[in-house]
Amino acid sequence: MITGWRFALNCFIVPFLLLRGIVSVLPAQILFADTGSATRLAIVSKEMQTIVFLEDGREANLALVSTGRPSRATPSGDFEVLYKRWSPVSSIYRVHMPYWQAIEDSGAIGLHQASRSAEHRLGEPLSHGCVRLGYFTARWAYFWLPVGAPVTIR
Repeated sequence: MITGWRFALNCFIVPFLLLRGIVSVLPAQILFADTGSATRLAIVSKEMQTIVFLEDGREANLALVSTGRPSRATPSGDFEVLYKRWSPVSSIYRVHMPYWQAIEDSGAIGLHQASRSAEHRLGEPLSHGCVRLGYFTARWAYFWLPVGAPVTIR
């Protein structure tokens, strides 16, 4: 469970600043940064229901996620971002999956924004196998993680 300043930042401070127009979603130099030789990757913990984004071994972001429920467990292993789609509709469940980043060859498993009605359940394993992210994290990760970036799920 995320607590302390990271929890406050993810859940309260960033949304407040965004809604008040004090900051834009993220500075352009972060959203569209040329990663150059920097190594960017994501590590998902199914046990903790968190995702940590690392750049050159240092934490760039940390957030709650929702991985697969027991009957549709998110697969563990080493993956990579294969492709991205802005807001596709699932051919299986007929739901929008904003900020989709496919990490599995069939395209059935990926990182994407949780529905607004499910966002308050982040931190619980409730998805159909994907890694659900909150709105701000999903938007940030969509631009921050390049295609080919490693994604480890354990």
